[in-house]
Amino acid sequence: MAKPLVYQITNTVSAQLQADCVALLGGVSIMSPQKGEAAEIASSCDALLINIGTPPDCARELYLAAARAAAAAKRPIVMDAVGYGFSRFRTEAADALLSEIKFSVIKGNFSEIAALCGEGAAPRGVSSECEETRAAEITAKCARKFGAAVYCTGERDFLSDAAGDRREVIEGGSRLLAMTSGIGCALGSATALFCAEYEPFEASLRALKLFRRAAALAEKDSASAGPYSFRTAFMDWLAELNSEEEKNVR
Repeated sequence: MAKPLVYQITNTVSAQLQADCVALLGGVSIMSPQKGEAAEIASSCDALLINIGTPPDCARELYLAAARAAAAAKRPIVMDAVGYGFSRFRTEAADALLSEIKFSVIKGNFSEIAALCGEGAAPRGVSSECEETRAAEITAKCARKFGAAVYCTGERDFLSDAAGDRREVIEGGSRLLAMTSGIGCALGSATALFCAEYEPFEASLRALKLFRRAAALAEKDSASAGPYSFRTAFMDWLAELNSEEEKNVR
């Protein structure tokens, strides 16, 4: 069976990490910010990720071209709402997508998910302190609003199916996750990859659990004494754990 091809229109800050993540988990990446080829690529991929972390000048046109083609080809589409609500430009580009495209999965931190629901203040940058007392309900509300599986990341992760009925809370991980940039974006890419093989809720749950387990094991490694050695150990564990899961499935 051919490896799933994931088209990642993504945050340039962590593009290499995301490509590595998809490769380690058994997929293939293609990345392009060119609106002229977006529809052609999207119609040929197995899943599409749109991460709005570093939106180009043509963001609205680029995102819509790719998403329309992926939707027409019945491919899963994942949005990583990085910084949603922080700037008018990226928020309007995302809103244009959300008003037309049905996403399989939407992910973000608490501030981003709350902003998508019209609740709470705009995020300060792209990080957030998660208000856990409200996170589960806000996540479910967002899921119902957009008809997509939604998850909110933080000290714990909150996941809801599109109906807001089936919910999961994912715990564990490592304190070092908060000190390592790009892993959240890699989580979005992993989710898109898994959406090529699993339904959206299961794909999200698998990605979230896998990342938490890999982080916990990476922190225990003697080599991972700090955030950067942790990052390397995390990627190694990600590949090993996914390989074990694939064997169990077979």
